[in-house]
Amino acid sequence: MTRTLTRLAVRMLPAHTRDRYGQELIALLDRSPRPLADTLDVLFLAAREHVEDSMRRPLHTLASVSLAVSLVLLGYTVNDLSTGLTELPQHWWSSGAAVSVIASGAAALVSRHRSAARSSAKG
Repeated sequence: MTRTLTRLAVRMLPAHTRDRYGQELIALLDRSPRPLADTLDVLFLAAREHVEDSMRRPLHTLASVSLAVSLVLLGYTVNDLSTGLTELPQHWWSSGAAVSVIASGAAALVSRHRSAARSSAKG
């Protein structure tokens, strides 16, 4: 019964996680001193992974649009400064555009899809 539940729990994981860690996870769960509790942990992990995967694309789209708007605003801001970027820290209104570019750029990087992150790390 526990072995069947273990295999079912591992099959519930997203494909990218299951392909990478599936066999190793089954072996660990087979040797676990508390197999039922650990199998339930894997089921909760599977649910969390699916929720994160479904939320990642809309968040990345929002962050990318925010980055594009912030870059346009930064362009208008720098255009209004007489000496360009070197004058940026002297004006509170221009610093906001730079901060929004940094924040939305970081959000776009963090929220990118896992397969894109893995392929850029490999190559």
